[in-house]
Parts: sequence; C-alpha cells; structure tokens
Amino acid sequence: KMGLPMGAVQNALLRDGKDPTIMDLDPEKSVEFQRNSGGKKKKKGKKKGKKTKVEKEKKLKVRRKKLFWNPIDEGKIKKHSIWYKVKGAVDMGKLKYDASEFDSLFTDASNPADKKKKVGAGDSSSGPKQKKSTQVIDGKRGMNGGIILARLKMEYSVIANMVDNMDSGKFDATQLRALQEFLPTDEERQGLDSYIKSASTSEEKKKEAMDDLCACEKYMVAMMVVSESASKFDCMLFQSQFECSLKEIVDEIIKLSNACKEVRTSSRLQKLMAVILTLGNHINTGGTGNLASGFSLDALLKLDEAKAFDKKTSVLQYLVKLLKQNDESLIQFKEELPTVAEAGSVMLDSLSADMKQMKEEVEKVKKTAAKEGNRLRREAKEKNISVAELIAEKADGSNNNDQTDYKDKTPMEVFSLNAEVEMNKALTKTDDVKDSYGEVLEYFGEDEKMPSNEFFGTINKFIANFYAAVEFVDKMEAQKLKEEKRAAALQAKHEKKLAAKKAREDAMAGEASEKSAMAASDALSADFTEGGDRPKPTLAAAAAAASLKRRGSKVDAKNGFIAAAVAATKKKAEEENGPPLGGIAAMAASAAARKKSVNDIGPPAGGIAAAAAAAAAAGKKSAIEEGPPAGGIAAAAAA
Repeated sequence: KMGLPMGAVQNALLRDGKDPTIMDLDPEKSVEFQRNSGGKKKKKGKKKGKKTKVEKEKKLKVRRKKLFWNPIDEGKIKKHSIWYKVKGAVDMGKLKYDASEFDSLFTDASNPADKKKKVGAGDSSSGPKQKKSTQVIDGKRGMNGGIILARLKMEYSVIANMVDNMDSGKFDATQLRALQEFLPTDEERQGLDSYIKSASTSEEKKKEAMDDLCACEKYMVAMMVVSESASKFDCMLFQSQFECSLKEIVDEIIKLSNACKEVRTSSRLQKLMAVILTLGNHINTGGTGNLASGFSLDALLKLDEAKAFDKKTSVLQYLVKLLKQNDESLIQFKEELPTVAEAGSVMLDSLSADMKQMKEEVEKVKKTAAKEGNRLRREAKEKNISVAELIAEKADGSNNNDQTDYKDKTPMEVFSLNAEVEMNKALTKTDDVKDSYGEVLEYFGEDEKMPSNEFFGTINKFIANFYAAVEFVDKMEAQKLKEEKRAAALQAKHEKKLAAKKAREDAMAGEASEKSAMAASDALSADFTEGGDRPKPTLAAAAAAASLKRRGSKVDAKNGFIAAAVAATKKKAEEENGPPLGGIAAMAASAAARKKSVNDIGPPAGGIAAAAAAAAAAGKKSAIEEGPPAGGIAAAAAA
C-alpha cells in the first residue's frame, strides 16, 4: 500500500527475523488456510521476484566422451557395402556389459564449476602440481624426441660422453640415426642458451629450470657440450654399418665373378649356341649361301617368338625336339650355370659407385678420427697418461676397446685404419670382376658398354623360355604316345573280334559238311542195297568221297562203296576217253572236291555239292541214264 518494492519488504522481514515468504501469500485469504492448503497468491503479469535457493538449483548436464571419426553419408552407402549389411545387426541393449562401468568410463555427471573451484583453491592435497615444460623447441618435435629417448633408458650425459668418444656401444644404426636427428639446430641452441643463462642466478634456480625442460630439450642441452657432434655421429653410423655394407658389396662381386666364369667355361652352353646357330642358318637360307657366323644374345629371346607356318610350333620348341633326338644332355645346360640367376640382379656400375662412396666415407671418418685423436693425445700428454687410459677415465673406468696394437690411437682411429685395409681388398676384387666381365662380352661378341644386369638378365630370360618349351614338348610327346597306345589297343581288339568271327563261321561250316556227308552216305547205302553188289558211280558218290577225304575219315565197310564208286568212275573215263560217268556234273564235283581238299580257305570240300548229290541220290537218278546228271542243274551250279 505504501508503494515499496517487494524485494525491499522481504529484506526488511529478513532483517527482523520474519519469514519473507509470507509476502507471496494472498492477502484476501487467511495465512493458516494458505499454509495448510499450499495456496499461494497469484501473481499478475511477468514481474520477477527474487528466487529461492531451491529455485536456483539447476539440473546437472551429463557430459560424454567423443569419438572423433568421419561418418559416411548414408546416401552414399550401397546395398553391397559392409555398412548396409551390418545396419541394425547389433543392439546395444541386447549386449552383455556393465552399464555402471560404461558410465564411469565415458560419461561425467559432475559440475565443471566444482572442478574449477578445486583447482583455483590451490589445495595441495588434491593432487600433484602439473609439471610445465618450456617451449624452446617445437612441441611436436619435443614429443617425438621424448618417445625415442624413453626407449633408450639411458642418462643424457652418458649418451653425450659416448658420442664425444665416438663409442657406439650397443646402439644400432637406427638408434644412432634417431639420436642424430634430434641434435639441436642453431636456432634451438640459441633458445636453450638464453633460457639457461636467464636461470643461472643460482644453482638452485638453474636446477629448477633444467627440471622444467622436456626430455628432448634436456638431451639437446647435454649434446651442446659435445664438439662436432654431427660429424661424430656420421663416424659412428658408418662404423655400425661398415661391416654389413662391405659384406653385401663383396658378395655381389663374388656372384658376378662366378657367373662370368660359368658362361665362359660351360661346354653345354657352347654346344647349344652352336646348334642354335646352325638351326637359324638352315631356317633362313636352307644351309647354303650367306650364312651367319654368330648372333647377339637378344636373338635367344626371339626363338620363342618366331613361329613355324603352322602358327603353333615355335623355333624354340623345335630346337628342344632337335636336342631330344640328337643330344639330350644339352637340355640340362642350366646345371653348368648355377650362379647366373643371382648375377642377373647385380649391376657392376652400381657396385663401382658404392665402393667409391664407401672409400670417400672411410677418408672422412679417418680425418675426423685423427682430429679427435690429436686433441685427446694433447690432453693425455698433459696428464702424462696414454690415450687409452684417458678414454677409460672419461668412460668412468670402463673401456671395451682393444688397444693392444694401437696404444696411442683412439678406437675410431683403429677402426678407420682397419676399414681402409678392407676397402683396398674389395677394390681389388672390383677391378678383377670388371676385367672378367669385359672378357665375357668379348667372348660373346657383345658391346663392351653392355650393362652386366642386361647381359645376365637376357640369359636368365632365355633359360626360363627354354625350359618352358621343354615342358611343353614333353607334354605333347606324352599325349602323342598315349594316343598311339590307344590306337594300337583298338586295332588289336578289332583283329581279335575278326578272328573270333572266322572261328565261329568255320565251326558252323564244318557241322553242315558233316551232316551233308552223312546224308549222302545214307542215300548211297540205300542205292547199293537196291542195285546189287556194285555202287552207282554218281555225283553224290564223288562228292561224298571228297568230303570224307577232306575230313580225314577212314574208309570202312559202311562207306567203302563210295571209294569204289569214285575209282570206277575214273576208270570208265580213262577207257572210253570221254566224260566220266555222271556227266559234266560228276566231273565238276570231282574238280571241286580236289580243289577243296588242297585249299583250306572257304567251306570244306563236300559242302553244297555233297548236299546236292545227296538230294539226287535220294531221287534215285542214275548217273548212266540219259538226261541231266543226278542232282540236276542244282548239282552243276553247286560244282
């Protein structure tokens, strides 16, 4: 009613120890009613009053860890893609996992403001103070250097002392190269110098400043006291790689030297080249006229490309067939060239360049080692001790280098002297293989500038093509032999069938002949009984006699009359100087019988003729009666 602001009234009530919330009640209703029913005065408009402590409380937000990946646009996912196939395949709700563990790992429901307050409070009991690092060098470079140094697990001062003495220790080439990479640049050196000088007011502050440096910066500070550290690292790297590098070069030289010797001394290769030359001349000129005296090695590769007129057989395949027919030992010419395959990858020019580079590096190491050795000798002289003792003193009394023969030399000086000796031996071998390869080129008539890898590479390609052709020819010959065996087996089977068929026909014909002869015999026996004591010399008798003779049957009482009939027929013919009894048919039957008795081919004697004669006898036609002979036209036709 007095127009005072609501906040002022509430503050006054608080000051007097009264409840300020009473101002929120409806003045038209009793306080007791509103307190019990919870009714409050309705506020009109959008007047803002002071909020209570409960109203100030806000709902805490849950923060989540983020997995920063690059999602694929769903519109670009095809049906055959893996993402299309696995879509909806896994349901997180159906998986077995600890939900509380997941929430503790990947969610955070705490108030960030509380953490800021704790950090700002400076309570030392909450955790260790975060260590800061100077930013003298690039942060990424410092991190990478720290990773390398952490793997070595060695004090930086010890590493610096080893580099100063050019002692590689147990470091390999990879580790030495990494350490060299993190040597301080001129800019980094200036920055670190300025930082150290600014903190050098006292030893304590200097120590604190060094502790604040990162691992890579501490390593750089330690290496700053080593003179010519980059050159010394070069010497150590060369020393660690020298033995292996020199061995690789020498091995390549030996391979090339052996290959040169093999191609020059192989008798099979020489004979094979001669066969190829002869074959080529014969193909080109027929063996006469302008014949080639030799050919370049690239022609060996053309043998597989050139085809005969059948457009199938290559010259190389024909060469293989030729060798198989004449001298199969030449096919195994590869046995006399065991090192040629390895020499195909060796480049003599590269070997010479590598040897030249190694020689230059040996000279650099020798120069650097001598410079450092002179410095150490002056220092040792001042202390009146040997160089070896001085080095051992700097290395905390440990000295793994053998200084028996070189007491006044540093280990690197000793190495450089030994390396120079080994290099001279390798250079001598290189010169020897150069001469040997030159002789090989001259031996084959090739250009003296032809690279070694090209020469032996060509031979290796020819060897591969040659044995591919050998395999092809062997396969074709095996197939041909298989077909010939199959054809022979079919022919033998066919001949066997023919023989079996002929045997069956002969057996059937024999049975028919025997039955006919028996029928004729029975007919004549009946005729003899009716006519008296002399048989009728008919065609049936002659045919029956021939059949019995053909079959080798004996003349017994039953068939003796047949022989008598034949004899009477012949005698009558001789006395009367005319046709035999029985007429032309009897004469034809007799001739047929004689022929069948000699010739074994065809039906046995007495076959059809005997059957016809038997038929005539059954009709009881007499051979001496007038008219057609017994058996009639059938008997004559059968004869």
